[in-house]
Amino acid sequence: MKNKKLDAIQTWIGADTIFTGNISTEKSIRVDGKLVGDIEKSESVVIGEAAEIDGNINTKYIVVSGKVNGNITADEGIELLATAKVIGDIYTNILYINEGAIFRGKSTMPEPAEDSEK
Repeated sequence: MKNKKLDAIQTWIGADTIFTGNISTEKSIRVDGKLVGDIEKSESVVIGEAAEIDGNINTKYIVVSGKVNGNITADEGIELLATAKVIGDIYTNILYINEGAIFRGKSTMPEPAEDSEK
């Protein structure tokens, strides 16, 4: 799935970086290193293939190809690529899991809004 929000990454945690602490941003973030802490708020998140996250993620949209040990909440969608490994629960409207991805947890999708004309 191609998402235009991923085209303009504003914050990047490089492959040789270990970051400890929580992150909150109005823009997009890409993690290729290790993050020990939560991404509390962001427009979109990309988790690179070599990345490791030990914490929860709250975003609008996320693409995961690395490891996440924590819960993910993404209002607009979650995409797990073939190399992704997610250990934790996910909450989203749209979920894509590519063949080869590992997901251990529960998935929750919100109830559709009831049509007021019924």
